[in-house]
Amino acid sequence: MEFELHGSDTLTPTMNETEPALLSPEPIPVPLPYQVMERHHDSKYWEWTERIRGYQDRLTQEKFIPEIECKDEEIVRYFGSSQPASYDVLLHYLPALKKVHQNPVLLVHGAGHHANLSWCESSSQEKGLLYSLSSSGRDVFAVSFAHGHGDNWQQAIQLSNIVRRIKEVSQREKIDIIAHSKGGLPVWMYLSGICNSLDAPYEGGVERYMMLGTPNRGLDFPFRHAYPNWSVIELGMNAPVACDSMMYYGQYIDTTERSIYRDGGAFPGSCQLLYRWDDKYPVQIQSKTLYYGGQNIFLHSRGIDAAIRDGNHLIEKLLSSPIDSQIEVHILAGNQPYFSGIRGEQDAESDGLVFVDSVLFIDGIAPFPNQVKRKDVLRLNHLELLYHPDAHQWVLDGFSPQFS
Repeated sequence: MEFELHGSDTLTPTMNETEPALLSPEPIPVPLPYQVMERHHDSKYWEWTERIRGYQDRLTQEKFIPEIECKDEEIVRYFGSSQPASYDVLLHYLPALKKVHQNPVLLVHGAGHHANLSWCESSSQEKGLLYSLSSSGRDVFAVSFAHGHGDNWQQAIQLSNIVRRIKEVSQREKIDIIAHSKGGLPVWMYLSGICNSLDAPYEGGVERYMMLGTPNRGLDFPFRHAYPNWSVIELGMNAPVACDSMMYYGQYIDTTERSIYRDGGAFPGSCQLLYRWDDKYPVQIQSKTLYYGGQNIFLHSRGIDAAIRDGNHLIEKLLSSPIDSQIEVHILAGNQPYFSGIRGEQDAESDGLVFVDSVLFIDGIAPFPNQVKRKDVLRLNHLELLYHPDAHQWVLDGFSPQFS
């Protein structure tokens, strides 16, 4: 039997006269790479929440330490643990108050957050984007990753499962995605197709992608400023430090477990966010040991290059992996560097964590003509991009026909 290509580009057999013509077998169903384990209907915010288990080989358990365990009672109950299994993910759903628009929206949270904290209500009871979207006539879905600082490859794989599930339950072929901060990396990875070989292909269907404070050319904040490392330890913050030992109340302590490095730390996705900006914005002298590595009287650092290697140069890979050219892109940056009166990133214009230049950098993610519909900057800090009414209105404006 010989084979030849026909107009459909599928390989079909050419039968010889002596060979019998065989009936085509029935198509064999291909099992989905995920399974819905359970659905809950008792959320304070959502109509239902599903726990979904992914079966891709790349999904492996990630390390937790007490400071980064999930503290939200509802999220812990739905996962079944404050240290959830990394092959599990939560999908939340709230229908529109009155359906006006077709595309459902998927919300993707950033580092140290989950769907309830990012999109429903802040720790100081500020209302999230969920309500503005639902009131505007949009069905809203959101993801809660098992690990708030998780590996971005694993989160991209889970996004592929989530998008398939959304299309299944909504019966819609098109969706829109909104991501905040670190959440933009797994979205980028998924939409670019670099996870196709991991049984997490981008299969089309995303019409619009809105980014809120996403580090599109990475960040170097953890290594650029020394003082926040002590604040993280002192306050037990849900964040990594950039040194593996430090002077703390007169004695050296080992901070490897709290560090951004992969060999001992519990922040596998944080080193993947890193990218050097010192060629454009010089590092202040008091932070040079932290940034470039070494020992001084206060701390020991392996340096940002070592951490970037731990992250396998993910930002560099992404800068040559644009997303699908058919996806409409909207980008919002903040340039208010203060958090409750405390100054954050100060070496250049920023939202207190990410340089405005990084958020607005589109050459890697969306280089195609007319793909980027908006690149705006509002006087908001990194968290206000989630909760401020001006940010909510910016999102709603992006659905207007003028940007279609």
